Amino acid sequence: MLIYSIIFPILSIIAIIVFFFRFRSGKSSLSSFLIWLVIWIFVIIFSIFPESSVIFARAFGITRGLDFLIIVALAFIFYLGVKLFYKLDKLEDNMNKIVKEVAISNEITLDDKEE
Repeated sequence: MLIYSIIFPILSIIAIIVFFFRFRSGKSSLSSFLIWLVIWIFVIIFSIFPESSVIFARAFGITRGLDFLIIVALAFIFYLGVKLFYKLDKLEDNMNKIVKEVAISNEITLDDKEE
């Protein structure tokens, strides 16, 4: 047995436990937990049975298992980038709303006297 087929399942189980506790404490949503759970289960499967990646690759019309894993990893990274961009845009909108509300509530008119 190769060393990665021992280390990756152990790291994956630790990651699953960490994500489970984040979900239980309310720091993560159910959908986020399930996505990460599926990813780490695939890491366990592909590290213990590397030839299984060829089965998945052929199901998607890709000839080699490693190519399939690289394509899936790139697609996941792209998904995370889009998701982060969306969250950043949402945070910026929220910040603009708060700044506008604070500015309106602290508005100084010409009739106000400075003391």
